[in-house]
Amino acid sequence: MDVFVTGASGYIGSAVARTLLAHGHRVRGLARSDAAAARVRAVGAIPVRGGLTDLPVLAAAAAAGDAVVHTAADTGEDRPRIDAAAVTAMLGAMDGGAFLTTTGAPRARSSRLPVAEDDTAQPVGPLAWLAAAEQRVLTAGRVRGAVVRPPIVYGAGGGPVAGLVRQARADGIARYIDAGENRWSTVHVSDLASAYTLILEKKATGAFHAAEAVPVTMADLFEAIGYAAAVPVKSWTLAEALATHGPLAGYLAGDAALDAGRLRALGWTPATGDALGGIGGALRDPAQGYTV
Repeated sequence: MDVFVTGASGYIGSAVARTLLAHGHRVRGLARSDAAAARVRAVGAIPVRGGLTDLPVLAAAAAAGDAVVHTAADTGEDRPRIDAAAVTAMLGAMDGGAFLTTTGAPRARSSRLPVAEDDTAQPVGPLAWLAAAEQRVLTAGRVRGAVVRPPIVYGAGGGPVAGLVRQARADGIARYIDAGENRWSTVHVSDLASAYTLILEKKATGAFHAAEAVPVTMADLFEAIGYAAAVPVKSWTLAEALATHGPLAGYLAGDAALDAGRLRALGWTPATGDALGGIGGALRDPAQGYTV
């Protein structure tokens, strides 16, 4: 297939591009700067110059291939509008093919036991737009639509956990909230990239959770973060966490356990994450790039 990947210079998108190329597909990657274009070329993909607000560029790139994998995300407050316009432009230009978009664990019902893809809740606050973003793709008439919901993504020294390690180093302490008994699912970035590729190759549709079998408690996760940052680990209250880190603390205090049964039925296994012993093993493995 000829696949257009948005976010191909980023953490998830570059992993997707590498995996697609390893499977023999042709990959074109969106790149909004010279530096991003260089990263796309380094992966082995063909840069398409532009950003998420360059709608004619997005439309032409989407129409020129067999599939789109959308992993790019604006980080500003205008993210919902920018994402909607970008996805609408790409879908409107396509006549057949596949479109995979990326949302996240908050789209599923909050639970300490893994929940299936259909067990959803209406997200609120800054993430309320995720529900409409999914429906935009799943109900697109002329394309084969699919949604990938990653939980906490880790590996290769990147992902949100890298920020938590940096924060722990800066603070001189790693802190989980209250008893730290809430649980999140996790996935290694290489296994996540394999999930996108498998969904494309199997011509699958619908929503898919890409998650390892056993969610991690926040207490265990922050023990591993403390190890990587070489700092002590302690608990603090939700009020203290919110006062210091804002809404992010609220997400970390919740539960987001995902069941990847639908993806596993396609033949997916989180091979890299399982071999490392999950996110805790990765944070303690110098080869993964998190330790001091």
